[in-house]
Amino acid sequence: MKYIYTADDCPKCESLKKKYKTEGVRFVERSANRIKQPEDEIDQEALVQASMQNMELPVEVDF
Repeated sequence: MKYIYTADDCPKCESLKKKYKTEGVRFVERSANRIKQPEDEIDQEALVQASMQNMELPVEVDF
């Protein structure tokens, strides 16, 4: 499953969601705030991914 961490007023996030919807890619959208305080293993992986992206959104995690 693909998870996308997004924030309000994030043009890159909106573009990615639109692209995935157009291509028929199934995903679960999560708030980027979850990266700050990970609640599960997927959030922890998102934190690692965000760190590798210099904390830029959107963050994508395949789990």
